[in-house]
Amino acid sequence: MREKICYECGTKDAYEIRETIREYEGDGYHFELLVKVPFCTKCGAPIYDQELEEEIAQKANIKIREQREIITHEEILEILDSYHISQKMLSRLLGWGDITLTRYINGNYTPNIVNSNKLKELKNPYVFQMLVEGYECEQPEQNEEKCLKKAANGVLHELNKLKETQGKIFDVVNWFLAHTSEEVPVTHLVLQKLLYFVQSWSMAMLGEPIFGDSCQAWVHGAVYPGVYDIFKRFKYKPLPKVEEAYELSEEELIILNAVKKYYFDVYNAKALEEICHRETPYIEARRGYADGEPCHIVIDKDQIRMYYDYLSRKYSIGLDDMSNIKVYLNNILSYS
Repeated sequence: MREKICYECGTKDAYEIRETIREYEGDGYHFELLVKVPFCTKCGAPIYDQELEEEIAQKANIKIREQREIITHEEILEILDSYHISQKMLSRLLGWGDITLTRYINGNYTPNIVNSNKLKELKNPYVFQMLVEGYECEQPEQNEEKCLKKAANGVLHELNKLKETQGKIFDVVNWFLAHTSEEVPVTHLVLQKLLYFVQSWSMAMLGEPIFGDSCQAWVHGAVYPGVYDIFKRFKYKPLPKVEEAYELSEEELIILNAVKKYYFDVYNAKALEEICHRETPYIEARRGYADGEPCHIVIDKDQIRMYYDYLSRKYSIGLDDMSNIKVYLNNILSYS
């Protein structure tokens, strides 16, 4: 055991342990912590003990993280485990120093709000995929490519877990993201409309929806809230390209390919929104709401089915030939 020296009077190993209250205050936190520290029995001054102070600092860091809703070291470890990535490599992906993450995990340093939020967002595999995609290094180390490959496999695993918890709608999401490109990226706004058109044509062509989720008549068109929650942080930025993390039947793929060919490959986000705005199911759901007024009314699936059944008869659209969708879209966008 190290000897304890009082730096006020120079006395060695003459101390007693007392309880004292320390107050901590900063950006987003304010609390008191009851601690036990040595005091000199000769002059009454507190004696510095490195080991004790490190333990106290760790307790204080835990309290600070709680009050500021800072990510915990357990949560950071879960992220590392989920994507099979090292502390050093994740620090580099985030543009931090090599040991920054290690310090956060060990409790020696507490992340600020910005860095904490960056780490929390990585629980979303699409956000992590975007991070991996954007990583650039002028002089990559020999094992970095191997590390990134392992991380990509981790993303694929997490995407499959997301499908298990959120449902088949993410098979459709992942199909579109697997078919995106830098030249023609998928944005969140576009994705929501594509999901709506896929679901609508599925009810007409297959007699049932591909996925069970219901959409709502928001200001900018049909929106699936569960998908919105996953992608809202991207706003108007392109969504990341993903591996083929989906399972779809041949008939379902016919519908997805048709929606991609006749909607996504032809029209921009504003036009896709306008198509949705001009269709009867969306109009009926928003009846009584002014333009621009928030609305979370569910668009009735029976109305969608009836409307798209009508379209399939009027334009002779069938699963064996869906090409007349382009005639319908030209017509609906032509009237004022």
